[in-house]
Amino acid sequence: MKIIKIAGVSIKAILKHKLKTFLIMLAIIVGIATLTVIVSLTEGSNKMIMKRMENFGPNAIMVKSGAEEKMSGPSIAEQANFTRKDISDIENIKGIKFISPFQVELDMPVKYGNKFTASWVMGVESDWKDAWRRGVSKGKFITDADNAQLAKVCVIGQTIIKDIFGNVNPMGENILINKVSFKVVGILKKRGRSPVGTDFDNLILVPFTTASRRLMNQPLYASMIRVIINDPKEVKHIVGEIRETLRKNHHLALTAEDDFSIRTAEEVAAMIKSTSKTLGIFLLLVAVISPLIGGIVLMNIMLMAVSERKREIGLRRAMGAKKKHIVFQFLTESVILTFSGGIFGVSVGIIIAILIKLSGKPIVISWHPFAIAFLLSVLIGLFFGIYPARKAANLDPSRALIPK
Repeated sequence: MKIIKIAGVSIKAILKHKLKTFLIMLAIIVGIATLTVIVSLTEGSNKMIMKRMENFGPNAIMVKSGAEEKMSGPSIAEQANFTRKDISDIENIKGIKFISPFQVELDMPVKYGNKFTASWVMGVESDWKDAWRRGVSKGKFITDADNAQLAKVCVIGQTIIKDIFGNVNPMGENILINKVSFKVVGILKKRGRSPVGTDFDNLILVPFTTASRRLMNQPLYASMIRVIINDPKEVKHIVGEIRETLRKNHHLALTAEDDFSIRTAEEVAAMIKSTSKTLGIFLLLVAVISPLIGGIVLMNIMLMAVSERKREIGLRRAMGAKKKHIVFQFLTESVILTFSGGIFGVSVGIIIAILIKLSGKPIVISWHPFAIAFLLSVLIGLFFGIYPARKAANLDPSRALIPK
């Protein structure tokens, strides 16, 4: 029997048994659609992590006041313990391009007119924009003169504009930060999420001196230092130099713990991946199990089909069809069903992924789901179809033709 003819027989059999065809394809569609959504979510999550790492900077080191903690948030002004000598000594370490000390306070109350919000407030110097590679989209940044004069000016992020200004142009307007009036002189470029997942656009920058003395009551110390190095390959060596310098300056005994913590891009990436590891394992299990369930449904229905089509199989054997022809026919039916279900499954999965993306979740739609669905559909059809196909081929033609 010719291969094309066998394939034609397989297609006719599929079209003849519409209910079984629908049930098999439905199981495959659900499995492949689930896989497609999970692949898109995984790629979107990986892309989001990479974007957050870019926000951190591969050549950046964060030095925070306070002992090492599992939490990766910033050190606030109350924890500040970096002196001007610490800052100067770190700046003089070989391999460091420049540093930018700053103060941080979380969720400070902000008011404009009758609207309220809460925001991160950072006291910064003029080189903050270079340290974070983030300037203003409108207006001007904090200047050295602003710091010298303890100026009450601020640069605000996009989330602040949305929360309290709405359609009002914020430039030149005055806002109250912790009941102190500040004039808006600039708008920060949009950045998105920080490496630890916080909204980096819900941010207000004010002069370092103003923040320290008028907002945070911390005129003597800095809470955080962002270090920019020349060569990312030297990061481990420079981290060791920073640690040694700070321990010496802070007069820490050999057995004493650090009263500061240091974060690199590699460590932040490891923390982010660690927190998402459990979810990743769960998604992987779902991605593997869903298509397997479809394959099990396929095998069960095909086994039922073998029992129902005994006379058809016996007749073909009696007419000269060999065992390999029967095996090929049933495998062809399985592969056609799973491949068709895979195509529909990818289509349904992409539609679901688009809807999830529209809701604001990180989704990346690429060619990978198509490739995975194609390969997995064929493998499912072959793997779960082989047993029913061999069972059909091994039927005794003489017994198969005997009516019940």
